[in-house]
Amino acid sequence: MLFLLNEPLSQYGEVQLNDLLVTIQEHDDSCDVMALRNEALLERIPKHLLSRIDITKTGDEYSHKICDRCYKHLPSETHFVNNRIKKGGRITKRPSCKACRKIKNGKSIKSQDRLKWEKLKPKLGQLFTCPICTKTSIGGVSKHVLDHNHQTGEVRGYLCESCNTGIGRFDDNVELVKNAINWLNQTLDP
Repeated sequence: MLFLLNEPLSQYGEVQLNDLLVTIQEHDDSCDVMALRNEALLERIPKHLLSRIDITKTGDEYSHKICDRCYKHLPSETHFVNNRIKKGGRITKRPSCKACRKIKNGKSIKSQDRLKWEKLKPKLGQLFTCPICTKTSIGGVSKHVLDHNHQTGEVRGYLCESCNTGIGRFDDNVELVKNAINWLNQTLDP
């Protein structure tokens, strides 16, 4: 079962209001729970301090949403930014809250660097080969994205949109990419 704390408790400093908690073990009048945000284990939390949450009633069509990074249950309108418009004109919010999104986005490309690199962007009709997937595409037909290091703001160069999105999904984390390689290697023929 999933819960939220009903009130802030100083003795549970590693858990904050709105943290999503998962039941590890249930007792008569208390529960042992783990906070998903930081994997903090809390023992014997009195049940009256916990509110059960139905995660099927969270998300874009509800008043609250759970951040996919910090696992906090937060009001959608104030803590999540618009992402895209889906079929029927429905607006979806980003899966990460504003605070987590700020951390993920990191440092931006400096404006003088962006201006310098804009001159090197594949032009309309120009062939471009992505340095990651090696797929050749055409400027103006395919989207080419200026990739950068989110910790330093340093530009790495242009990539196809798919590869840039892939790197972003892995948070520019080499260990995560290695994990993905290991995962793929498990299913390949020897």
